[in-house]
Amino acid sequence: MRELVLAPHIHTSASDDSDWDLERLCRWLGRSGFDGALVCDHDRTMNPARWQALQALCDAVGDRRSFLVVPGVEYQAPDHVVHIPVYGYGRFHGRSPDIDELLLAAAGTGAAVFAHPARRDAWRQFNPAWAPQLVGIEVWNRKYDGVSPNSWALGATREHEIPPLAALDWHGPRQLFPLALRVADPGPGRNRARAGAVVAALRAREVRATAFGGRIESYETGALATISQRLERIRRWGAPRLRQLEDALRRLP
Repeated sequence: MRELVLAPHIHTSASDDSDWDLERLCRWLGRSGFDGALVCDHDRTMNPARWQALQALCDAVGDRRSFLVVPGVEYQAPDHVVHIPVYGYGRFHGRSPDIDELLLAAAGTGAAVFAHPARRDAWRQFNPAWAPQLVGIEVWNRKYDGVSPNSWALGATREHEIPPLAALDWHGPRQLFPLALRVADPGPGRNRARAGAVVAALRAREVRATAFGGRIESYETGALATISQRLERIRRWGAPRLRQLEDALRRLP
């Protein structure tokens, strides 16, 4: 059966920290080898009307470009530490909801994910009681983990029997990276039906997270782990220096 290669955790211009409109995003991601995207714009920029508009836009762009687009919202806890993207066509659950209440409310229709454990040490607030209501943990988030997966997250997926997921956390081209979620192609049809099938696969935990086309768990131990960890140390050393260079170039007349 053919698999779709999906770009996970994508922010559009509906978020306040991304200026990429959905049409442009789909064009870029399609040219980069993805068959679809899982959108999750911030709850802080959302309300029921905007959420309805985002769902309609995802369906319209998905149908027009034959590029599967799953709508979603990234919810943040009241203290802004834990973030939970919820994918699917359910209702809007409000801004900065209580996470326990969110997971209960989204359980019937949405696919909830524990996002970027490394951001502000969110992993310290992980509640094992959430495990049955989550479809996965982001074990490799490009924005916060760089070019190597998060060791706590990989261990937590095993301990709590939750699927490991990948995430670009796209806010711009710096997050373009060969991390993906792979899911069985639901076949031809309108975007809403196909996106609904992907959400159902997420809820059934019938997805695979991949890095460079291979199983993401392969980067936990062995040669791939060693290489990726060394590259991440180099990246963290070089990133601030690169930003300083970029700032200096911007100031040139």
